[in-house]
Amino acid sequence: MIERSVLLEKNKAFLNGNLLFEFSQPDNSAFLTALYKHLEINYPRFYKMDNMCKLGFLAAELLLHDSSAYTGYKKEDVAIILQNENSCLDTDLRYYETVAEIASPALFVYTLPNILIGELCIRFGFKGESIFFLNKKGETGEMFDYINHLLENDLAQTCLCGWVDYLDEQYKAVLLWVGKNRNGELFTLNTLDKLYNQ
Repeated sequence: MIERSVLLEKNKAFLNGNLLFEFSQPDNSAFLTALYKHLEINYPRFYKMDNMCKLGFLAAELLLHDSSAYTGYKKEDVAIILQNENSCLDTDLRYYETVAEIASPALFVYTLPNILIGELCIRFGFKGESIFFLNKKGETGEMFDYINHLLENDLAQTCLCGWVDYLDEQYKAVLLWVGKNRNGELFTLNTLDKLYNQ
């Protein structure tokens, strides 16, 4: 069951389909910082993250802002399954620009997409299964099958999953909290596709 969902796109933030925050300026990086401040988060690591990690971090914060979302789950029973189309290309390109002079270790750290998963594990303490798929938008079958395999075989009790992509100031994050023991919307491939394309 999909217990919660978050959408961040076009300088708007939605939780379970309800608009929670809107930023009027066109600057996407400024939107991320404004949302961080709006949520009143005190997490200095945020300012060191690349844009994709900031996007995924904020989506997860919105999704899990109420700790009751994951109350009752052991940290090792929470899986994180993410996907996008562009990997961490936004940061790769910025890192490549620094190589001509002095390569930036601060950017190099974020040249793997699974760093976002690491940031979420550090923030929330989750220790379960994790994987980051690279697929074109709309190709959700592999991720859907993987999540169902984990839940049906008791390899995870719940899953933080979804799409987090950021490239050239174009971004979208759709995160879901999927579990098997609580109420919510049925987790199907059609539902997943619908949420991705909202």
